[in-house]
Amino acid sequence: MDVYLPANRSIQTAFLISIHGGAWTTGDKRQLTELSKYLLSQGIAVANLNYRYANSTDTHLPELLDDIENVVKYLASHSKEWNIRNEGFSILGGSSGAHVSMMYAYTRNPQIKSIVDICGPTDFTNIQTLEKIRANLFGGLLFKTLNKMSENKVVWKPGNEIPEAYIMSSPAKFVRQIPIMIVHGDKDNIVPIEQAYTLENELKTINVQNKLIVVSGARHNPLKRTKDKQSIFADIVRWLKEYGVN
Repeated sequence: MDVYLPANRSIQTAFLISIHGGAWTTGDKRQLTELSKYLLSQGIAVANLNYRYANSTDTHLPELLDDIENVVKYLASHSKEWNIRNEGFSILGGSSGAHVSMMYAYTRNPQIKSIVDICGPTDFTNIQTLEKIRANLFGGLLFKTLNKMSENKVVWKPGNEIPEAYIMSSPAKFVRQIPIMIVHGDKDNIVPIEQAYTLENELKTINVQNKLIVVSGARHNPLKRTKDKQSIFADIVRWLKEYGVN
C-alpha cells in the first residue's frame, strides 16, 4: 500500500482506506493515486492499497476482506508512531472496490466511520442486473468474475432461484448505521444506477445518514470528465471532514 500522511495531523484527522476497482480480478492502487494526493493536500490521511485478486480456487470475498482487515490492523499498530487514529477509519472504493469496501464495513468492521461508494454494485439479487451481466458485458466475463468473488458454484439462468452466494455478497442486504456517500453516473453501462437507488432505499429504511450524487451523463467512471472529477473530489473532502473525524 501507499500511505499518505499530512503535516500537522492528529488522532482526530480523517484517515481514508482507498480500494481500487477492476471486477475483483484486475486493477491496481495506482488508479486512485490522483485522488489520494488530492486528499493529502486537503489534510486527509490515506492508505491506498492493493489486495489479492479473486480466483476460482482459494481467493474469494472473505480473503479480499481479510486483506483490508490486515491493513486496518497495520495502521492501528502504527498509530502512536505516525500520530494517527487507531480506529474509526473511513473507507472508499470504486466499482468492485466500492463493493468490497461496503462489505468490509457492513460485515467485518462496524467501527468504520464513513463510506464513499463510487459506482459500486450493491445488490446481486436484482434479476435485471444479473441478466445484463450474464448476457451483455464483455462476453459474460463479468459474470465469471462475480462467481469467482462470491464463490458461487451454481449455474444461474433467468428463471432460476437466486444463489445464496449472491445474496451473501450483496451490500444492500447488510447495511449498518455508517454514514455513506454514493457517487454514480446515470448512464453507467456496467453497474446500472438502479443499484445506487436500491442501496439508497435500504439506507432510508433504517435511517442511515447518506448522500447520493448522480453524475449526469457519466458512464461507469464518473471521474473521467475533468469537471465531474473536480466536483466529486471536493465532495469527498467535505464528506470526510464532516463524517470521518472525531
